Amino acid sequence: MLHANHEASAEYFIQAEPASRVGLVQALAGVETSLRTQYLALLILPVLASCSTGGAKGQDRICTEIATFASTIETGHSRAVVLRGGWGGDAPNTLMTHDCQHADYDPGKALCAYLVPNTSWEFGNYNASRVAQCLDSAERRAFIRRINKHEWPTEMTSSLRLLADKRIQVTVRLEKSGTVPGKLSDLSVLTLSVERGND
Repeated sequence: MLHANHEASAEYFIQAEPASRVGLVQALAGVETSLRTQYLALLILPVLASCSTGGAKGQDRICTEIATFASTIETGHSRAVVLRGGWGGDAPNTLMTHDCQHADYDPGKALCAYLVPNTSWEFGNYNASRVAQCLDSAERRAFIRRINKHEWPTEMTSSLRLLADKRIQVTVRLEKSGTVPGKLSDLSVLTLSVERGND
């Protein structure tokens, strides 16, 4: 269909008067510009969407997932998930690792189900930085600076920005795992521990 339209336009262009030819050229240029704009939009929009990390207020979804997990903790109890990633692993022949441990706690399983496909397997400091942005504490900037300088292990404890209940405290700890004999292992270990204090 597009080929037929081009043929019809070319035939009209040859037969038309000079003034009409100018008008046709301008019209075709307008169509070309419109198509080019649409093509660029198709290329750019997915990139912009991938840069977005949350809802209307720009909140990273990881914060929502952590808040959901934290809100399930009963008073006087604590739970944790551990996200590991990097080159190497628990066995000498392991190339890379990206796993999440949840101690068979169902809300922990749900959090791990989000974390594994939505976090970096190689850059644990990036994952920890994202988590730190979910915390209330003004110390989070200093924490992020430390982890980006690889001053590990390091940790901080704070309430969550998304939860009104400030008895719920989250400890974020980033450290390196031990190496496996005969294998260079460079795993980051991000532990998210949540405790709900007593009334």
